[in-house]
Amino acid sequence: MAAGRQARDLTTGPVFGHLWRMLLPMSAGIIAMMLVGVVDAYWVGKLGTAQQAAVQFVFPVSMLVMSVAIGLGSGAASVVARAAGRGDDDRTKRVATDAVTLSLIVVTIVSAIGITVIDPVFRAMGASEAMMPHVRDYMQIWFAGIVFVVGPMVASNILRALGDAIVPSLIMIGGAVINMALDPLFIFGWGPVPAMAVQGAAIATLVSNMIVFVVAMAVLIVREKIIDLSWPGFEEILWNWREIARVGGPAAGSNTLGPITNTAVLAAVAGFGEAAVAGVGVGMRVEAFFLIPLFALSGCIGPVTGQNGGAGATGRVREAFAKAFLFCTAWGLGVAAILFVLGDYLAPLFLPSADGQGVAEIYWDIAPFAVFGYGIAMAASAGFNGLGRPLLGVAVNAARGLLLIIPLAWAGGMIAGTAGVIWGMFAGNLIIGLGAAVFVLRFAPLTAIGVRARAARPAETRAGSTAPAVALKDGEGGSQLREPEE
Repeated sequence: MAAGRQARDLTTGPVFGHLWRMLLPMSAGIIAMMLVGVVDAYWVGKLGTAQQAAVQFVFPVSMLVMSVAIGLGSGAASVVARAAGRGDDDRTKRVATDAVTLSLIVVTIVSAIGITVIDPVFRAMGASEAMMPHVRDYMQIWFAGIVFVVGPMVASNILRALGDAIVPSLIMIGGAVINMALDPLFIFGWGPVPAMAVQGAAIATLVSNMIVFVVAMAVLIVREKIIDLSWPGFEEILWNWREIARVGGPAAGSNTLGPITNTAVLAAVAGFGEAAVAGVGVGMRVEAFFLIPLFALSGCIGPVTGQNGGAGATGRVREAFAKAFLFCTAWGLGVAAILFVLGDYLAPLFLPSADGQGVAEIYWDIAPFAVFGYGIAMAASAGFNGLGRPLLGVAVNAARGLLLIIPLAWAGGMIAGTAGVIWGMFAGNLIIGLGAAVFVLRFAPLTAIGVRARAARPAETRAGSTAPAVALKDGEGGSQLREPEE
């Protein structure tokens, strides 16, 4: 194992110390990425209403594609973390390399398909004739350069799986700064650079992502020396791709449940008027800004559970979950207290109407006091992904959104109007938080699933090893290759 990676071993030292060390820089990276969206909207808004509407209109499609990237990144992080936790440097290099190649192949296919279906997809979504030229200008460039978006995400997840949260966060922040700096240059032009309007916004994103892609790959190749360019045979590569997809597929689907839940909640509110929708929408957005550390925690716990699960340290896995849940509770209740006190002052800053302000204030008086449950659900799901048990993570997120919040919010709306919807959200988050914590800490399996072996494959030896590998059942119908204990 490379000396740098050994120094970032997550299987020794204080568990919460590792989580905290990774959480802070990742929070900064998430803030930087959120600012990119704000700055993009600001500059594009100066071009006109049709341009602004077009760029906002592409957001759901881009987020759907990004969920694929997040899934690939989760799958890569899971298999790399478990291999690193077992101390298998050869295996770590092989799965990291195959994760990168799989992501490049998948996004190339998505890019080719996406470019050809821009018109029918966005027309079906309701884009007007005035918006379509701007949609094409933006999405043709965005789809063409999507490989430079997904590549760094997968590379950053691999680095976090190895215990490094600082470099991925610096890459995120650097890319965000470059994007924000290039936006006005390419949108409005300056000197030899022509004004490119909406295309300029897309090109600014493309250029910044290209730079980030080069830097991220350089870190993997030069510093980590984790990219293995040898040819192990297609059977070996396909085997690894399947294991990455086994975690990444459910993770991608699970990632879409949050936006679906929020959309359903807003739909439940829509029947009570525009002020209700605006108030709840602003309440959710402001709340989300305060919850960035919980989002960051969900990106940090997987490497910790993955490495320790791979090392067989189930006690440390349980400790990681327990301390993550305590952090979610403390942070969530702190945020709730802040919004309860400041809600009356924040509402007029975001909402022009008194009715909308009143709804936002009601939201901040109720919903944040159970938002710790949302954090616990996110941490539980991400931790299960790290262990190679993604279906448990999907179950937690599905229970929160589909079984609790959506039906409770709609039922609450029927009983008590807008306030009832908010109380439904509160109840859903409270129930899932308490339920998930009890399930994870008392009943859930906390062992890591090993990389599945091919049933017909004969016992092998790792490069440089004289001991034969033996296939052991992994507990979920697969098996894993391990060195026999001495």
